Amino acid sequence: MKKRLLTLLVMVFTLPLFAQRGDIVLCEGFYNPWLEEGWEAKGDDWVVWYLSNTRYAGCKAREMQMYPDMNFEGTTRLITPIVELDKYDYIYFQFNHCLDATEGDLDARIGIGISQNGEDWESIWEDTLLGPIIQSKYLLLFDMEEWQTREPQFSLYFTGHGAYVQSWYIDNIIIFAAKKNKYGDMEDADMNGFVASKSTVTPLKGPRAGKSTHFAKMKKSRNRMSGVVEGKKKWWKRK
Repeated sequence: MKKRLLTLLVMVFTLPLFAQRGDIVLCEGFYNPWLEEGWEAKGDDWVVWYLSNTRYAGCKAREMQMYPDMNFEGTTRLITPIVELDKYDYIYFQFNHCLDATEGDLDARIGIGISQNGEDWESIWEDTLLGPIIQSKYLLLFDMEEWQTREPQFSLYFTGHGAYVQSWYIDNIIIFAAKKNKYGDMEDADMNGFVASKSTVTPLKGPRAGKSTHFAKMKKSRNRMSGVVEGKKKWWKRK
């Protein structure tokens, strides 16, 4: 128990936290050459998830790498342990990632899913792939009020064809959780559940600087979760 607590404290103070609000309910930097307890990697066909001694996502080595087979078609997920949300109303989901792919319509998507049993998944954020994604930090805000009485797991997933995607690198997954204020509002947010204008994508300096990425806008659905309504390209130039 003491060892696990010490590991968590080390990770908290060594990961670059740029969403410093709320309580940390999940923190994983993939520093060990094995998946920590509660984490799973699942996929269709020949998709391979493994811990790579690289830093393409812009963090310290190691990181998770998804390497799809040329003939892959389906969905594969990196699944978190159960996240306790019984006393929280909303979360900030932060992660670093980088996608190595060709330009153009890749017939594939990436996203974040949520599940109560680890099998039946609901997408709460999804992004259509239009080319490579540079090293970036994503900070996404979600309303979790409907999940307070459940024990959810989250997943970062890839779905579609793998022919034009070489690798997807993911690192520093952190979930911050907080309660709404006395007016029922989320900090730095509005009433949309997922707030694209308050969520951020921060490009990092790296081997894919100058490439484009695609970031989907979201809106709250009837059950307070999120769904894609439209997409918008964002461009960054080399400095």
